Amino acid sequence: MDPKQRFLTFGVGALVGVLLLWGFNRQADPAREARREVMTSLSLPGMYYDHAVQGKPLRGHFVLAERVFQLPTGVVTRQITTGGRNRFDRDGRPLPNDLLLVTERYAPGTEPTEESPVAAVAFAFADRGEVELAPGGPGRAALGKGLAFPLEVREDGARPGVFLVSADLSKAKGNATFALLDHLDALARSGAASRAAPRAIDWQAEAERIRKESLR
Repeated sequence: MDPKQRFLTFGVGALVGVLLLWGFNRQADPAREARREVMTSLSLPGMYYDHAVQGKPLRGHFVLAERVFQLPTGVVTRQITTGGRNRFDRDGRPLPNDLLLVTERYAPGTEPTEESPVAAVAFAFADRGEVELAPGGPGRAALGKGLAFPLEVREDGARPGVFLVSADLSKAKGNATFALLDHLDALARSGAASRAAPRAIDWQAEAERIRKESLR
């Protein structure tokens, strides 16, 4: 084979390789994009889903604060606050971390330990919530009253009378990370709000999304 033929053969082979790689990337892009969308839509660090499904308590250095109490029904409740899922902007710079509230419930008489089975678990954001003000109450003036951290309040345009609140707890330490939760509880107990709760996370729907994506 003369040099011209070798060059032509090499050039055609290289072109075919490029076209095959381009075609493969075109087919792979939708799958990668779908996977990226699933990952960015998740609210919790990956191990949290595993622990929730397996009924295992969350323990580790990531726990910012913890408190345990018993309900009148005898159910033992453990609440912890932790940081959220690591997020980055398009340039790779880290974004502010969410503050999460984890509520674990144990069977009556069960002392929460590393080995104790969790009967039920719920996840929410510890730094944001929803408030429905009670008719005849003090109104919007009650929101943030007595709270040691700045509170942002905006009305939910889709639900009249419902306010979305978020507290800047980035500098909160220890039990102060429960500040918004305690404020919401106080609003409900005082009658200022007919409903006040941290913004819930549907971890089961998110876990199902992960499961479906893993089967692709």
